[in-house]
Amino acid sequence: MNRSTWLLARAIWVSFFIVCLVFFGLELVFRILDEAKLPHTNYSAEEIALVSLSGMPRRLYLDLPLMVLIAVAAGLGGLAQSSELTILRAAGLSIRQIFLKIIWVLSPILIGSIVVAEVGMPNAERFSQALKDANVSGGVKDSIWTRESGRYVFVEGAADGSVRLWKQIEMNESRDEIAQLTASQAVSFQGNQVELADARVLTFAGDRILAENRALSQASNLTERQVRWLVQNPDALSLSELWDAASYLTDEGLNARAHSQLFWQRLLLPVTLIALALLASATAFGSMRSLGMSTRVFIAVLIGLVFKYAMDMASPAVFLAGGHPSLAIILPLCIPLLLTPRLLR
Repeated sequence: MNRSTWLLARAIWVSFFIVCLVFFGLELVFRILDEAKLPHTNYSAEEIALVSLSGMPRRLYLDLPLMVLIAVAAGLGGLAQSSELTILRAAGLSIRQIFLKIIWVLSPILIGSIVVAEVGMPNAERFSQALKDANVSGGVKDSIWTRESGRYVFVEGAADGSVRLWKQIEMNESRDEIAQLTASQAVSFQGNQVELADARVLTFAGDRILAENRALSQASNLTERQVRWLVQNPDALSLSELWDAASYLTDEGLNARAHSQLFWQRLLLPVTLIALALLASATAFGSMRSLGMSTRVFIAVLIGLVFKYAMDMASPAVFLAGGHPSLAIILPLCIPLLLTPRLLR
């Protein structure tokens, strides 16, 4: 690492740690207050603190674009204010070279965002939701109706993939009447089969209802891994689980929008961070170089908020237009990409 890269790295990472500390403190206070005022709680002070702390990775992950935006704007703003950025330009570094060095400096965050989305944040969020569910009535969702292999299935499960209750409805060929109801509390998966031990089966045959208890084995596309994501909030799923969930729901003809959009949002987060970092960098050059650091940071944050609200509005717009879920993340990126050249003038 040469001295110019080290200078940029020191400025940006010092700013990032300060911004991260501020966001962590604010988010922790807000999370503790939110948990403490929930109805029907049975929390102790230690459990409130534990739930709040374990939920912080997801909160900070959601704030990461704004944190990087502020950190880069503040870091380069400090260098511009002390004329160190001018010295780098005088030493022969072009704006493009400085941009590339900034991306290199941010590479640990870009790579870490993907790793955390796969193995770190989901585990912390599951722990937080499980502890919350144990102390708050109506907490984590653990049951859902879905369509599976042509049947309507109610699954009540746990985060480890086990199923406590399985109910299914099978329709007749005309799809206008129920043909059979099945319920079982002893459920296991064997390959592509689901085993329902001691299942209660009600068969509707004309004007008669036949009831019997028997073991039932039938083909199923579900596995214990899929039950894990099926009964959990999409926010607690890893990247690979989100992809599996979206693929399964799409194959079954169900709405996979929430899982698919969250997958693309997390997968494209490094691209979002790069675009926002370039936008923040542009505030230190061009016509804005004469402004004070606080003004440049304020403008960067303002543009970042516009970008965030545009992304929030793009999600339902893309869904209504029938576009690919990734467009809800790609289209708002036009804002920083179009504004960066104008700020450099």
